[in-house]
Amino acid sequence: MKFFQKLDGSVLVSAREYDIASDTVIAEGQVVKLSSGCVTLAAAGETGAILGMAAEGHSGTADVLDPRANGTKILVADDPDAVWQCEAPRITQASSAASATSLIAASDDLAVFADDDFNGGYVQLVSRAADSTNTDPIGKVRRITDFTAASRTFALESGGTPAEGDVYAVYPPVGFAKGNLDSARSKLVLTATANLPLKVAGRDASLKRINLIAKKHVFAVDA
Repeated sequence: MKFFQKLDGSVLVSAREYDIASDTVIAEGQVVKLSSGCVTLAAAGETGAILGMAAEGHSGTADVLDPRANGTKILVADDPDAVWQCEAPRITQASSAASATSLIAASDDLAVFADDDFNGGYVQLVSRAADSTNTDPIGKVRRITDFTAASRTFALESGGTPAEGDVYAVYPPVGFAKGNLDSARSKLVLTATANLPLKVAGRDASLKRINLIAKKHVFAVDA
């Protein structure tokens, strides 16, 4: 994840030094937490409080050019008011017939969410399949008016009819705090419904990113 701004609009974020086990592997931008006083990687389905984002990498292996690579300290951007950006999740139109007002996700993962979870969010056409007849231009953003979990169907404002293989970015509604972190702990993925300690705070359709803030933070009360 990358720092975007703070909730008050300022664009500076500080980093502080924390203890870390010398053999712990952390990459810059990964979501981290504290365990027994040391920085560790957050779980993919993390539900506990986070500390922030790693402000530097820590390979856990000796490096003569970087004595901190397997040291006992790491810098963490730990401001609970920081807003972070990551790539928006992607979904692909299934073989099932869509319409000018619907999109059906091919992935069964979305069936684990609840009805209406994505209401008020948006989708954006990222790419069309080679034989797509979708009349929406690439980059078109459409509001989600309803979500039916069992059929993985997004009801949309009227527009082009999605064709099988068309790819869309999904911008969940503000306040959305479900899903998982990816294996790199650097973005939100829609593969499960863990009650994440991060929640959606907006979107940047020009960069196809979503904004996230801490919902549970070591230095803040659970929202």
